[in-house]
Amino acid sequence: MDLTAWMEQWNMFPDAGGTVLCAVSGGRDSVCLLHYLCSLARRCGFSVAAGHYNHHMRPTAQRDEDYVRSLCEQLDVPFYTDGCDVVAAAREAGLGVEEMGRRLRYEFLERLADRLGAQRVATAHHQADQAETVLLNLLRGTGPEGLGGIPPVRGRLIRPLLNTSREEIEAYLAEHGLGHVEDETNESLNFARNRLRHNVMPELEKIHPALRRSIARTAQIVSRENRYLDELAAGYLPGAGAEISCAVLQSAPEVLRPRMVRLLLERLGTGKKDISAVHLEAVLALNEKGRGMVSLPGAEAVCRSGVLILCAAERAAQELALAEETVYGAWQVCLRRLPATAQRRADALYVAERYAEMLRLGPWQSGDGLELPGSRGKRSIKRLLTERGVAPEVRRSVPCVRVDATAAAVPGLGTDVHYLPEENGGMIEIVFQKNERTQEEQR
Repeated sequence: MDLTAWMEQWNMFPDAGGTVLCAVSGGRDSVCLLHYLCSLARRCGFSVAAGHYNHHMRPTAQRDEDYVRSLCEQLDVPFYTDGCDVVAAAREAGLGVEEMGRRLRYEFLERLADRLGAQRVATAHHQADQAETVLLNLLRGTGPEGLGGIPPVRGRLIRPLLNTSREEIEAYLAEHGLGHVEDETNESLNFARNRLRHNVMPELEKIHPALRRSIARTAQIVSRENRYLDELAAGYLPGAGAEISCAVLQSAPEVLRPRMVRLLLERLGTGKKDISAVHLEAVLALNEKGRGMVSLPGAEAVCRSGVLILCAAERAAQELALAEETVYGAWQVCLRRLPATAQRRADALYVAERYAEMLRLGPWQSGDGLELPGSRGKRSIKRLLTERGVAPEVRRSVPCVRVDATAAAVPGLGTDVHYLPEENGGMIEIVFQKNERTQEEQR
């Protein structure tokens, strides 16, 4: 296995004396890559370090980390690790577990690369990964970017094995007597990629045995053309920010409009893995309509006053503890237990004390509503916020106080009549204030 021509073609080598940080899960592909880079480093005059991110999603996760640590000791490679409960992090962020894990893993690698001064960060994606990615993107609905698959280089991120077959990797491991760990979830047919790998690809290879190589070659061709189209689309965009005149977007060539939206979404830094062609078409339909809002994975699109605004969606949800200050998105929240006779503030919410242990704070949902004092019944929170002039892109970030699962109060609106303090009981005061940093950013 010789990767030098491929690495030279894509300028993957660091400068003499530089460092390549290798992402190592412990699987066969990353073990192969780490070992190969170590042998290459001795000949080419650079150093190698290894980074392992523990997702804590499987009982064998610690086994994997220990294996990579031991391998690095054998190869005399500096080993670094980090991790978190990815499932919990995904739930809090409102993202899929796969997307959350990918994001946290790459954030770790970027932080570690900065700390080490690494010029390159290498991952072990190979030819089969490329073919599977292209097919999955095609099934979801995609444009040239999705058909271009995994890029060989993105910034300092490099994929030295991207043009290498799985058979070549296995032969390398056998030649050098290298072991590896198996992620048991790779065999589970609960995941779309695994069903494609184990069920679909073998059938397609009966039709065309060189399927993976052919798809990878197609991805290279499409990727080159896609980069050129991106350059054309970027010429219509403002220099910074995620807003654009509806008229400017509508006046651009039709073929460039979806990628203009995608390039704007990339500026938000919310991740783009879950954004499909369907989402881009929804934003373009909104732009043509000229008003309204569309929810996207991790983001929202709003049309107002002739401007299309893309913004990150506020998804964080957390439980409030009594007598504590809590940060929730752009809000600083403080709870106090007071007697019923205490003087009330005009800018606070008040809830009966008997609900104290059931209070929760999170985003309001589409079916939530409040029956406010003096009203003629319950009305939706969305409608109440609209009537008070809250901009569409701000509405989703407004928090909702719940009693268990039921909406009870919303800052700027008030408390539902069913949860108001009683004459003979205590009350809970809830004060919401915008963080000074957020206010400064808005100015």
